[in-house]
Amino acid sequence: MTDRLQGRIALVTGAATGIGASVAERLAGEGAVVIAGVADEHQRAQTATSTAARDCLVLDVRSEADWERAVSYAEDTHGGLDILVNNAGIHRPGAALDTTSELWEEVMAVNLWGTFLGCRTAIPAMRRRYGGAIVNLSSINAITGVPGAIAYSVSKGGILSLTQALAMEHVNDGIRVNCVCPGPVETPIVNVILARSPDPEAAREAMAARQPMGRIAAPEEIAAVIAFLASGDASFMTGLAVPVDGGRSVR
Repeated sequence: MTDRLQGRIALVTGAATGIGASVAERLAGEGAVVIAGVADEHQRAQTATSTAARDCLVLDVRSEADWERAVSYAEDTHGGLDILVNNAGIHRPGAALDTTSELWEEVMAVNLWGTFLGCRTAIPAMRRRYGGAIVNLSSINAITGVPGAIAYSVSKGGILSLTQALAMEHVNDGIRVNCVCPGPVETPIVNVILARSPDPEAAREAMAARQPMGRIAAPEEIAAVIAFLASGDASFMTGLAVPVDGGRSVR
């Protein structure tokens, strides 16, 4: 592993499990100082003992006050903020006719509003560092039709559009904004989705078969792409939605 992120200060949300935990580990392994944003005190106690991100704080991504506190902490404690990875998100099943206003608002509040708040709060801090990199977590659902989770799909499509708009608004600030669009990944969210099926093993095989590569991704594979986008190796990339989906988006 390289040291291409040496001296960079990174904040990763949803960093207790799944993709977020792998991102925190990968960025730290490449030299970044990583602040892990987690959902509650239980996750904070668990995450603080990891080698990847000993510095962590509770961050409710729906809360403007929590975001202000987190970014101020990065600046006051570590001297600034260079990298933001907006990974925190939730999945709720529901076709259009089954989607209630409560379900819609819950998903939008965490996935889309939470991502927007993170970007809005981090950008002034990145300006003070004369640049930075934001990587947002979108989804394959944003670029292909995936039935059964309308609110989730719309929230992830909104993240893609948000990424592109912010990239153009802040290109002259030296702030790059990109997003990744993973297919299915071995995470707690996917495990919950599979567990709802009458035959979870058959559902897992069907999910894997949707990708031309014929498998579900490991979180580390998504983290590797995020680390690249956060690094200077991606210095001429902004406003992009990068599929990490085993070829599914072009099938």
